[in-house]
Amino acid sequence: MGVKEVRHFDVGDGVPGTANPKTMPNPSENAVAFNFSDPEEVRIPIEGTDEPLYSHFKKGSTDYVEVSYPTPSNDIIKEVMGGVHNEGTEAAPLDEWQEAVSIPSINKTIEIESMPINGKKVIYTIVNAKIVAKFSQAPTKDNVELLMVRYYKQAAISAAGVQGYAFSRKVVAVP
Repeated sequence: MGVKEVRHFDVGDGVPGTANPKTMPNPSENAVAFNFSDPEEVRIPIEGTDEPLYSHFKKGSTDYVEVSYPTPSNDIIKEVMGGVHNEGTEAAPLDEWQEAVSIPSINKTIEIESMPINGKKVIYTIVNAKIVAKFSQAPTKDNVELLMVRYYKQAAISAAGVQGYAFSRKVVAVP
């Protein structure tokens, strides 16, 4: 199957954003992973029985999708790590990324589109993703530099306080 495309958008108002689309470079092969946590059980035990009086489940750790991008451009690095991309001037061109002074808060709507199979594709959407990235591999004789990006799923709440869905999976017919 595989991933065809990863896209970023400005976050919408409690709904998936559609403004300012940015297509990310193709991820490394087999380098897209869903890390959705199992719920944690909360039990209220009582004396005299092995069975709890009450049991329910709460959210475990924050869900995220992890993607690794090989040999990213400085523009892509700035998109996911913040900082400054200095392109210099026409007379003195430059292509330098400088990290942010502190960890930036970057939120985007994320779409991950699968390769089409049997006339259908799947589009996974994180409505309000907190983006955290780091260089995970330096270039070596046999390997390229890798930029590992985690897209953490957060609540999708509008300015009016209405909570919408945070994640979706849509199957779409491909013409």
